[in-house]
Amino acid sequence: MRLTRRLLTLLVLCSTVVFLIRYRANVENTIIEKTFDAVAYAQAVEEEAASKLAKFQLPQVILPFGGGGSSSSSSDNDENEQPSSSSSSSSSSNRPLRPLTTQKADDGSEITGVGAFWAKWSKIIHEARPDVPKITLSGHAQTQNPSPGQMTREPYHDHVRQSMAQLTPLQVAHRHFVERLEKEFGEDEQPVATSNGSSTPSTAYPRHWSGTDIFKGRGIVMVGGGEYFGPAIISLHMLRRTGSTLPVEVFVPNDDEYEEELCTQYLDKLNAKCVVLSHILDHSPLKTGANDDADMKITHYQLKSLALLLSSFSDALLLDSDSIPLADPATAIFNVEPYLSRGTIIWPDFWRATESPKFWTIAGRAASSASSSSAGFPDFLPATSSEAGQLAINKATHLAPLLLATYYNIFGPDHYYPLLSQGALGQGDKETFLAATVSLNASYYRVKTPVASLGRWDGLAERTTAMVQHSAADDYRYLSGALSTSSSPPLRNTIKPLFLHSNTPKMNAGHLVDEGDLTAATDHTTRLRLLGKKDALVKQFGFDVEESLWDLLVQTGC
Repeated sequence: MRLTRRLLTLLVLCSTVVFLIRYRANVENTIIEKTFDAVAYAQAVEEEAASKLAKFQLPQVILPFGGGGSSSSSSDNDENEQPSSSSSSSSSSNRPLRPLTTQKADDGSEITGVGAFWAKWSKIIHEARPDVPKITLSGHAQTQNPSPGQMTREPYHDHVRQSMAQLTPLQVAHRHFVERLEKEFGEDEQPVATSNGSSTPSTAYPRHWSGTDIFKGRGIVMVGGGEYFGPAIISLHMLRRTGSTLPVEVFVPNDDEYEEELCTQYLDKLNAKCVVLSHILDHSPLKTGANDDADMKITHYQLKSLALLLSSFSDALLLDSDSIPLADPATAIFNVEPYLSRGTIIWPDFWRATESPKFWTIAGRAASSASSSSAGFPDFLPATSSEAGQLAINKATHLAPLLLATYYNIFGPDHYYPLLSQGALGQGDKETFLAATVSLNASYYRVKTPVASLGRWDGLAERTTAMVQHSAADDYRYLSGALSTSSSPPLRNTIKPLFLHSNTPKMNAGHLVDEGDLTAATDHTTRLRLLGKKDALVKQFGFDVEESLWDLLVQTGC
């Protein structure tokens, strides 16, 4: 009996052990299966995400006035493969580009390309620096519209305290820099000495200038970094929705502003890339940067002109990060007049121009036969100031004016900005491009169709939120030489919008929420549109542009 009990106990124990072994095996198998299932699921999710990212494409919104089909894209690609824009421009087709010699770095190594170009010209700019105290103003110019019917510029009240005698060193430095431009890029007439001793290009118009062979192809230039990346991404997506395949270079000031993932992965899918400006500036033998001890101080307003100058493109469209193209720039600008023959296109601002007449004396372009009311002031300039949210330039024919504009910007805060704007609203780089082009008597086209505004009622006041710039091609075709009929409604209706400069507020999702731009000022609750009523936008643009912007803001910023 006792043996039987022991056998039963042993049998139970063995059964229990077998059960536990089998249970452990089942648990282990279950854990392994679940682990494999989890890994497989994670891999599937990762592959799906990678697949979506590789095929990343936002929903297309068909924009009016610009192509979006495959034929347009093919055409753009063909154009981008051209070695130089000079072959497409009648104004430069017979003028060879100047080769650029290599430059030596401090360690004896050779510098080539854009780096060599900057190493050379940064020294020339610095050698021609103004040896004169800061420009001081007796007052600020008022921000006002031109007088009714005023089409050309009239001298504004001169607020500059210094006399021309005191500004002679500034005039001499300017003349030295222009003489160097003449030596490097002048093609036809020799400089003509004026009665006041300044040197100016011949009065023959247009003055022909050459470029250098380091710039190639067509593309778009922007300044990004920090808070400017958000609006720039929106602008880039809107550009692609026009059907444009033009490459884009987004300049960031330095390594601190460079964002690895955004620059190397996200922008690459939009045929865009980041260029770190400081990497190019470091090729200069001079100390450049934002610090006060720099030989050449580079800060906010200098960035745009330097980005345009040092971009790799020969045909370049400079866009503010918040300036949104509404048509493919290749077909709307680069392929057509007036760009083909003029080489530079500049757009207008709202306000009357306010430069000091002393600037034109310094630049050697004072009108010799001007009346006493406009002595020393060119009489052919447009009444309004310029807006630099967008600028198109052919560096094969207008590199010299672009270098002079860069010179004005490098020495802008202390000298040329107060001369060109006299403290008016928006003082900065915006006047330097037209001033440089006119100073060198180079060809250009200034769009005559006035800038339009968009806005909304916020419950307390009407707020302007964006500027609308128009097609230079339409403007040239219908208005050039026909200003007397420019007010005809049927004629004006043919001039299409080309850029939406959404500058107040900027299209940055975080700022729009944080700064209360989305609600009424009366209760901070009622939601408002940014750009005005839908019906008005559809009538003006052919589609609800604000809806397209919000579509992108939600996808990229939320």
